[in-house]
Amino acid sequence: MRQRTLDVNEVKRRIAALKGEDLSVSVNKGRKKVLNMNGVIVDVFPSVFTFRAAAGDIVSFSYSDVICGDIVLRRA
Repeated sequence: MRQRTLDVNEVKRRIAALKGEDLSVSVNKGRKKVLNMNGVIVDVFPSVFTFRAAAGDIVSFSYSDVICGDIVLRRA
């Protein structure tokens, strides 16, 4: 079972602080599938944030994915 450790406002604040920095992102896609990407956070919106991968792809993630642990952000 997933544990909720932070509230949404704290996660939004922390992600906004990482905007523009080089990051490594791990995305748990389920069934033992994990996607790893390097890039930067481009924009921060009320419900989601966008991430530009080094390959040029732009992906959006919700803050709840970070809270649940499906998305893990690390400084590169």
